[in-house]
Amino acid sequence: MLSDRLLRDRPDVVRAGLRRRFPGAAHAATLAECEGWLDSWRTLDEQRRAAVARYERLASAKRAKAESTLPDGEAPAWENLKDIRQGIRAIEEQMRALAIRLPNLPDARTPDGADATAHTELRRWGEPPTFDFTPQGHEMLGAALGILDFPRATKLAGPRFPLLVGAGARLARALAALMLDAHGERGYVEVAPPHLLRSGMLEGSAHLPRHADDLYAIANEDLYLSPTAEAQLVALHAHETLSERALPLAYTAVTPAFRREAGSANARTHGLLRQHQFDKVELVSIATPEQADEAFETLLADAEAILQRLELAYRVVALCADELPFSAQRTCDIEVWMSGQPGQAGKPGRYVEVSSVSDCGPFQARRLDLRYAPTGGRARWPHTLNGSALAIGRTLAAVLEHGQCADGSVRLPAALAPYLPERELWA
Repeated sequence: MLSDRLLRDRPDVVRAGLRRRFPGAAHAATLAECEGWLDSWRTLDEQRRAAVARYERLASAKRAKAESTLPDGEAPAWENLKDIRQGIRAIEEQMRALAIRLPNLPDARTPDGADATAHTELRRWGEPPTFDFTPQGHEMLGAALGILDFPRATKLAGPRFPLLVGAGARLARALAALMLDAHGERGYVEVAPPHLLRSGMLEGSAHLPRHADDLYAIANEDLYLSPTAEAQLVALHAHETLSERALPLAYTAVTPAFRREAGSANARTHGLLRQHQFDKVELVSIATPEQADEAFETLLADAEAILQRLELAYRVVALCADELPFSAQRTCDIEVWMSGQPGQAGKPGRYVEVSSVSDCGPFQARRLDLRYAPTGGRARWPHTLNGSALAIGRTLAAVLEHGQCADGSVRLPAALAPYLPERELWA
């Protein structure tokens, strides 16, 4: 959530940030909607301040029992103090309802742009594999190996749910174990959180109300299936004031993520690339503003290190303002090379997002009422940062497509040997 001071005193900065987030005619309606919320918030803020001033005048007069302290013509109306206070609370609730709909503003380092063509490529690692045969996609490889069964998954739960069998299930478990062990070595505290979340926690992480249509709600209960462990991990310390000495905090977890992903299915999101349910290892850091840049680079490096261990070629791109996640002020995606996916000009192979690392600034902390106390100073808002490290399904898909052989077998990375006895998968 953006600060009250920013919304009140610097609406020009907010409008400029919104214009960066929603550039061009295609986003004109969304931009107008957000600017309308800003204008409504500011109108309510004026009403709230006037009501607070009147309440304080009346309360002061009551304490002094002196009507003379009131402006001429204004009755004391002691009996109205409670009503005025309730009116102030009602206005504040309306203001919050508007403020939580406004996205975070892009960081100055976030490139401008209206689509993925404006992303800035920062670096590449590894060379995409070459084949003397036409490489296949992971869904065909997995079906031939008997480790992916989408027809039965559809029978069980409907389309776009995964079903891993035998070595496929063990491979997914091995990938998760490799990631968690690596992050543990780096000092992350492993967490096994609930897979259900209250609406207040999802509002705090900024998944509600913005992404309500993508969440699975539990009927007749104030609970939702988690869309990402980011939500649980950033909300661990909601309504707490942490010691500055404890920061930065670093957490990791492997959990299922549940997303409706309404309207997102297309030819480039088949197989394991976009599912309603998928496992993901998440990283979260809670840091002071001064620590945030280093924490961001650490999350990014730790996610990259997993791909390097798995010998998977990838690139890192800085997202443009239009493509930022709702709560992020700065985001870098890591895209892994997938040899069996359709690329440009009909050629096989393209980069596919496997991790997204974001600095949310104090945006989520304000919503979660999460603070830290500097030594000898007033409580401040920390930055919350998050990153996938990594999405298990997409990583598994990349391993299959990278390691495929002409005879239909798949060679597995050496880093998985301690977790999975098979070095090759055969049909």
